[in-house]
Amino acid sequence: MTTSESDTNKASMNTKIAAKKQVSPLAPMKLTYVTHLPALCEFLKKSNATDSATDYLKTLICAKPDNVLLRAKELSVQDYEKLLIELLPVANKEDVQLIVSHHIDLAVKYDLPVQLSVAECIEAAQTVTGGVLSQKTLRPTPLPFGVSVHSLPEAKAAITHGADWLVLGHLFPSRCKPGLTPRNSEECRHILKLSATHRIPIHGIGGINFSTYPQLSNDYAGICVMTETMEQTDVESYTKKWREIMADKS
Repeated sequence: MTTSESDTNKASMNTKIAAKKQVSPLAPMKLTYVTHLPALCEFLKKSNATDSATDYLKTLICAKPDNVLLRAKELSVQDYEKLLIELLPVANKEDVQLIVSHHIDLAVKYDLPVQLSVAECIEAAQTVTGGVLSQKTLRPTPLPFGVSVHSLPEAKAAITHGADWLVLGHLFPSRCKPGLTPRNSEECRHILKLSATHRIPIHGIGGINFSTYPQLSNDYAGICVMTETMEQTDVESYTKKWREIMADKS
């Protein structure tokens, strides 16, 4: 390779990285709903609802949160993709950003952002040939991805490996984490400071509801709400209330 070709390739890669850092589905003050299928199925069963879980999720999207993170650890890859295909047209119509959870191949296939664990993020960055990294860098546009973090070292690792946004949790006692102590407030401040230094938006998750939300620092770029979103008889009114509360705090 000539010096000129090398310089051209470096410039191209730098352009991709710069473009990647400008793309984040979790821009400041966004409201993100995170699916929790066991909680949803339990709610539908107790309420004797005639709607299916898929119907409920479509209604959730139509309520117009900014993002819906499709978390579904219980599903096989094939079933996850089927659900994604069902929801994607609704999300596109309502201008709601769907975010894939864990499944990088599906995020690439459907041109969607993806939420990863720290381990998945590091593995993706270390897979240089014939794997995830080549898929990400050879696409026409970079693949936006966020990373779920639970400590300062994890936040540093995620930022080092190119995360576009972070999701930090859990911040308050949470039904999803029964008996587990929330993140230390001092460590959260350090993580927020780190993310601000690197201009990486950070979003809180875990136990966030109408009562706990006012306790959040204004340094958070937004919130992710999970179990509670799966238990609403009127999702539109619920989302409207979130919009009002978030507007009052901003």
